[in-house]
Amino acid sequence: MDSKPASGGSTSRRHVRAVGASLLCALAVAACGGTTAGSSSSPAAPATTATPGPSTSAIETRLLVQQGLAIGLASNVIQSQVTVLEDALLHQTACTALDAGTGSSKVLQASTSGNVTTADVDVYYDASCSQPYIEAAATLTTAVAGTTTITETATYLGPSGTTLGVLALNESVVFTVVSGNITSITVDGTGTFTPHDGGPVVSLGLECGIPSSSATPPPFVCSGAVEQPFPALGRSLASIAPLTITLTPISGGGSGDYSVAFSGAQSTSESGATGALSLTTPTSTTFAIAGAGTAMASNTTSGHAALFALFSPAPTGWTVTDATDGITFSLTITNTTSGALTGSVTSAAGKSLAQLTLDESGSGTITYSGGSSAAVTSWTLGG
Repeated sequence: MDSKPASGGSTSRRHVRAVGASLLCALAVAACGGTTAGSSSSPAAPATTATPGPSTSAIETRLLVQQGLAIGLASNVIQSQVTVLEDALLHQTACTALDAGTGSSKVLQASTSGNVTTADVDVYYDASCSQPYIEAAATLTTAVAGTTTITETATYLGPSGTTLGVLALNESVVFTVVSGNITSITVDGTGTFTPHDGGPVVSLGLECGIPSSSATPPPFVCSGAVEQPFPALGRSLASIAPLTITLTPISGGGSGDYSVAFSGAQSTSESGATGALSLTTPTSTTFAIAGAGTAMASNTTSGHAALFALFSPAPTGWTVTDATDGITFSLTITNTTSGALTGSVTSAAGKSLAQLTLDESGSGTITYSGGSSAAVTSWTLGG
């Protein structure tokens, strides 16, 4: 793919958007993970505090919330990454509305030398490039035809301009092109998100093989993982979850406008002492949990998104359910205008175990049934 604007720029942009639509659909619904979990320097809370101890219920609740938030994190990261990739390769310096939904982006600076492009790209909450959301510094390298590697550091800002945290990413995107058409895309990558408020470091990772040779790609599977420490519990939690993705073109919409449904019936999860677990990559497209851990029950996932957009409108929501005892995490967009979301964790009998309120950046607060609360920062759970 040509990394410089040229007379064929409109064709290149269509190709990038086609890639973007496929990437968005795949990664918007895959649980994230990573290779090495960071640990907080804060000591574990004593048993006399309001924070729940490491009971089975407390661990299950956090595992479900962790996995549920990871879906939102994956959607956010990949959709913003598609924007960064498109803008950087095309040197899109003018303020440009995002391809779907609200928001905008522009390149602050970009340069290409040989097969390497460096760019600073900002993504905005609004359509006029005035309310920054993501400030990304990216390096894109095309080692061989059809393969691009991306190294990026992105600072996330809340709606009020406060710094949420920093995301560091390493990705690889491989395009298969036949007769000028992209027929398949393979994506894999890892990274870490470090919250600005001192919360635990969360690692990211994902692999997807995405068919894109038709207007309606057949269902496909993405696999991802999530792992982080929970110092207040004295535990680390890790999981690997495959999800089947199904796309449906939106009637009357553009060529890249799809709704998405996703489901997963089997996940691998483990609980271990703080710092005892990590995620490894036996191959470039697979994950495994390493360390001394205890197997947790498998979780099932189902959900939908109204539109592949950085800020998806209603109706959008998803659930993650413990297949053994029926504890369920759910999250729903309640206000398309403000992007507000509400979530809950409930037992099989309907008892409330936790409540969440989030803004469009995936930040807010979770309150547990015992009365304790913790911050949620950019789709990551603080405790």
